[in-house]
Formats: sequence, C-alpha cells, structure tokens
Amino acid sequence: MTQRLLLCIGAQKAGTTWLADYMRRHAEVHMPPVKEVHYFDARYAPKWCTKYETEMLDEFQREAASLTLETCGDPALQQKLHAMLLRFRMIKDPREYLRFMSWGAQSKPVLFEATPDYSMVDARGFRAMRDMHPDVRLIFLLRNPADRFWSSMKFNRTHNPNFDIDVMFDRLLTREDFMLLADYGRTIRVALTIFPEDRLHIEFYERLFDQAAIDRICAFAGVNTGAADFEGRSNASMPGDMPVERRAQAISAYRQIYLEMAERYGDQLPENWRRDLADSKG
Repeated sequence: MTQRLLLCIGAQKAGTTWLADYMRRHAEVHMPPVKEVHYFDARYAPKWCTKYETEMLDEFQREAASLTLETCGDPALQQKLHAMLLRFRMIKDPREYLRFMSWGAQSKPVLFEATPDYSMVDARGFRAMRDMHPDVRLIFLLRNPADRFWSSMKFNRTHNPNFDIDVMFDRLLTREDFMLLADYGRTIRVALTIFPEDRLHIEFYERLFDQAAIDRICAFAGVNTGAADFEGRSNASMPGDMPVERRAQAISAYRQIYLEMAERYGDQLPENWRRDLADSKG
C-alpha cells in the first residue's frame, strides 16, 4: 500500500473534532463517513468501549426499519448504509477495517480517523494499530487535565439537560475510565513500546489553533499545509468557568499527570499547566 494510515488517538475534548474537520477538507487526506470509527478501543478497551458497536448496530437497525420504496433510492442514505455495513463487518474480520477506511479514497495519500478513546487501549491495541498497515502514524493531542475534565462535564450537560455537573463531577473525576482518558503519560509510554518516537506526534491543545501547529501536523502526516479556520470550534461545550474549589479538586486528582508531563516536556509545557502545578504546591 502506498497510502499512510494516520490515527488521532485522543485526547477527548482536546481538539480532535476540530482537527478531524480540518483533515476532512484537506485535498490529500481521506476520512471515512464518521469521525470516530471505534475499532481498536472496542477490542482493546472492551470494559468501556464495546458499547459503541452496540450503538452502531442499533442505529443501523433503526435506519433499515425506516426504509421505504421512496427513500431506499436516496444516494446519501445508500452511502450511509453502505458505510455502516462495512463498519459492522469489522466485528468478524479485521481486514474490513482498511476496506472501510479506504472506501472512496481514490488516490489520496493519507487515510485519517480520530477516535479519542484509542488513548485507553493497552499494548495489544497499539500493536494491532501498528500491524494493521505498513505505514501507521499516531497523533496525540494533550490538554490541561483540569480544563479537559471540566470541558467534558460541560459537554455532557450541553447534550443532556438532566446531567447534574455538581453530582457527576465528584462521581466521574477519579472513575477508572476518566482516569485512563486523563493519564497521558500512560498512553505515551505504552504507545512508545510499540511505535518508534518518530511515529508519534504530540501537540498541545493550548497551541493547536495556530499555523505553526498545523504546519507541524501536516509535515508529520506527509501532506502539504492547507488553510485552517482558527476561529471556529467543533463540539463546543456550554460557556462557564470552573469554580476555584472545583479546579483545585481536579488539579489534586491529576497531580501525578501534571508532574509526569512537566518532567517529559519541561519548558514546552503550556503556561497554564505550569501555573496549575505551581498552585497545587502552595
């Protein structure tokens, strides 16, 4: 294969949808009809992620049940159902993953998908990514852990009016899956046991919306740089700053993550990360 497989493995609420929107518009990049394929996480983080295949199957059944003689000829609907069928075939046959990813790609040199829950997989998951294709590269977007968690709380509230942020903040802050999503160091360490360092690109959310960051990402992907909309945001959460006491609680819960990232990246760590870490010492 001459195409490259480029996977954005997270982090959740760290700009993955914005980057996917950029890649979808890029002339040299092909994306499947859905941003999050949930292939590797459904297999290698099954405790938390097998639900996605059940949800996809339920959606396929709803779409099929609603078909009529008039609507079944709709090209857009046919394309959607075709894509969903290819996705379900992956459950039994891993080779269907590349068939799904390359469907409609033509001669575009890069196949791209972004599934933030891929950051939760273990070494077996990263090995499966590496073995899926001769040329696989990973992008990992990092965001200040406290800000990322607060954004996820607001996002849930935006999409579920019954989501009580006060109650769920305490319930989810240190729950196993949320700790996995926040533990950037674990993800990086495990990924680097399988991939060489030049196959993993790290970018900070706090510096993502800048031409220099896009230049770095495109160079890593092996494509030309294209224009980006730095003003727009995708999947934006409701407005509202994190209360001071809640921020202190989140920083305390994720302190080891701040420390590991500070040790790994030093002066490259964004200023707001360093400020939070300094405040936690006080």
